[in-house]
Amino acid sequence: MKVRDAQPEDNEALVALAAQCPMVGDLSLCVDRRPEFFALSRLSGYPWRVGVIDGDTGPIGCVGVARRAVYLDGRATQLAYIGDLKVRPDHRGRGAGRALARWAMTAARDLVGDDGPLLATVLAGNTAVDTLRRDLAPTVRRWATVRSHSISLLWRRRRPRTGLAVRPAGPADGPAMVALWRRLSVARQFAPILESFPVSAPGPARAERAPWGSAPGPGPDYLLAHGPDGELVGFIGLWDQHGIKQMRVTGYSRRLAAARVGFNLAAPLFRAPRLPPPGGALRHRTVVNPCASDARTLRTLLVHAGNRLRGQCSFLTIGLDTRDPLSRALAGLFAQPTDVDLLVLGPTPRGTAPAHFEIATV
Repeated sequence: MKVRDAQPEDNEALVALAAQCPMVGDLSLCVDRRPEFFALSRLSGYPWRVGVIDGDTGPIGCVGVARRAVYLDGRATQLAYIGDLKVRPDHRGRGAGRALARWAMTAARDLVGDDGPLLATVLAGNTAVDTLRRDLAPTVRRWATVRSHSISLLWRRRRPRTGLAVRPAGPADGPAMVALWRRLSVARQFAPILESFPVSAPGPARAERAPWGSAPGPGPDYLLAHGPDGELVGFIGLWDQHGIKQMRVTGYSRRLAAARVGFNLAAPLFRAPRLPPPGGALRHRTVVNPCASDARTLRTLLVHAGNRLRGQCSFLTIGLDTRDPLSRALAGLFAQPTDVDLLVLGPTPRGTAPAHFEIATV
């Protein structure tokens, strides 16, 4: 069970490995990492590493580690993020997960030192990770749960009467977005420290937009919300991740399979994309860098975004800490939940401030 650093020539084998590790639930999904497995790794932070264990025919397990600059208790902090722990189903229970986790913790300590905080994500209900935690790092604790809300875009929603003006962002809006981000995100645990928001003019120029981080393809489209006095009070990025990963359906529960039949019958009437059969990819957008002064502002942005995307996508997804007051923005939107636990080792956040975690990077 020797772990080595992944190389570019491991790409195809790692793409295949990711496809063999679905997330099982009412809607079972696998993350299709074509065309480049490492594109998502680069979004995790810098520097980053991917460790792999080889089998007879190539990698049978992997894990990723990256350093991130974040706010922790209101102060700038360097943390190590551990994710992408995958072991091929036919090799589980043989020690591969333990070897990868041990390698990841050593690599994380190389990045942030012995006293730096470590953050990891795991799909809620993953009991195998609890066994690893007890064996390798019993002081690791589940600190928060980030709920990924998938909002159906089958019908148009009534816009809230908030007095807010919502419009697409343009190149001149970057400084105001950075200022609002700094003011609001400093109070949110693990929020990334961002110095810019690459934004192009809406329309045909979108194809030339600077990518988010180092991701291939166009970056997010941002929607801004301004108050009656013209002050920027919130924004969200809407990111089409197709160039970096696709959410491919591996199966529906009996209940959801019946709901899919009804959804697909109604879809043409609402000019909505049909839900794909097993093996097909979901058409969706993911909210990145959500920044809002209150739940009312976030709800207004989500409703505007959903109405804009209706007919292009089946879902709009946003991830929020289950303790986050902004979660009230999802009330009545009938979003399908998927929970991801945040595990923390080292200095843990104080107080009750919610976590900020970009669900797009999972």
